[in-house]
Amino acid sequence: MADYPSTGTLFDGSPPPATGGRTRAGLSTQIIVYVNNEPVGAIQTITESQARTLKPISEIGTDGQIEIVPNQSATFNLQINRIVFDGISLPEAFSRGFRNIQSQRMPFDIVIIDKFSGSGNDAVVTTYHNCWFSALGKTYSAADYTIAETATVSAEHMSTTRGGEPVSLSQGVQGSREIPGRSYDSVEGAADSGERRGALDFPGLISAAY
Repeated sequence: MADYPSTGTLFDGSPPPATGGRTRAGLSTQIIVYVNNEPVGAIQTITESQARTLKPISEIGTDGQIEIVPNQSATFNLQINRIVFDGISLPEAFSRGFRNIQSQRMPFDIVIIDKFSGSGNDAVVTTYHNCWFSALGKTYSAADYTIAETATVSAEHMSTTRGGEPVSLSQGVQGSREIPGRSYDSVEGAADSGERRGALDFPGLISAAY
């Protein structure tokens, strides 16, 4: 019988010492949202959106693209839905002292901590830096009598760490499998963890290879 490759998920009991059948799905109940070191409650959904514009490069005499390159900086947006709780509006819940976005004059950081393994040292910490409200809406509904607010927040940049170091360098959460053959680039790791704003301005890009 042929020995076909396996993804190594814990559900199939391999590779050792996996026990099989252990739940490893990320759960929203393990997420904590902080703004200015204060937890934010009554959040229903947070939708993250990252985008980067790419430009395909073609040449005369070649039937196809010869390269794809980024031609704009990446953008980071959050769509947030929250129930009005304790009479606190969404901007106020995010430690802002105003209710209307025209009043914002200083940015703020949003920190999301995913305690996937139950250990603070292994928690994945995502920070959205220098955020601004770009849209804010409110819905009064007779269906369930609750008042819901929605906001679109734009961040200058974002960073992700696990145990205080780049996720690409860390060993992952306890008991999880490593990804075989995962390539690591120190510049990408520095950009991912927020040590650098981006990875394309580092010298040696043209000759870079895995």
